[in-house]
Amino acid sequence: MSLFSYLSKKPVPLTLLAGPFRGARLILNPACSKRKLLGIYEHILNPWLKQVIPNIQVVYDVGANDGYFTYGCAQALKRHHHEGHIIAFEPSLTQQSTLSRPADWSQYAGIEFEFIPLFVGAICNKSTITLDKVYNERPSLHRKRSLIKVDVEGSEVEVLQGATSLLREPHHWVVEVHGDHLLNPVQDFFAQANRTVDVRPPEPHWLLGSESRTIKTSWVTTRLD
Repeated sequence: MSLFSYLSKKPVPLTLLAGPFRGARLILNPACSKRKLLGIYEHILNPWLKQVIPNIQVVYDVGANDGYFTYGCAQALKRHHHEGHIIAFEPSLTQQSTLSRPADWSQYAGIEFEFIPLFVGAICNKSTITLDKVYNERPSLHRKRSLIKVDVEGSEVEVLQGATSLLREPHHWVVEVHGDHLLNPVQDFFAQANRTVDVRPPEPHWLLGSESRTIKTSWVTTRLD
């Protein structure tokens, strides 16, 4: 990999340089991924992730987008356990998608990837699936500690409505909440499942300042034991 790759203005294979996902390699456009490459994208989550990831074996990435979380977790699982299982949901997924291509790279040998080209919501139909259905269909994963990440641009409630069984299991969650009006409804789902959570508001990075967001965003994370 050439240093010039980091100066590209189109998507190219790149390695994350720091943070909890350091060493992960995926396809990114460096012109708009500087925080990801430096390991400070959504940096408010980094301390929590560093505590969670050594103790998990399975990741559900709801809203995988460019694969930053998918492959970041894959690299971290390789580092801590040499193996793992990742289920990534992205409705825009195609056979040639830059999201799925790195899964075949030798770097991720030992990680089992599943890519599901569906929305995640409260019901199952031709375009949507529930997390409870995905979880129930994979009993071999039930005894393995999991991390569920939800980033669905305002559809958080629908995702949680379809995950009432999974919420009661002792897995870790991080839900990106888009708008203060959704904070209480999201927290209510965890309260009903007797799960304690923390709300993490955004904080400016000491060097790069605040991330650009079109709507106020915060994160709800399950509290660590």
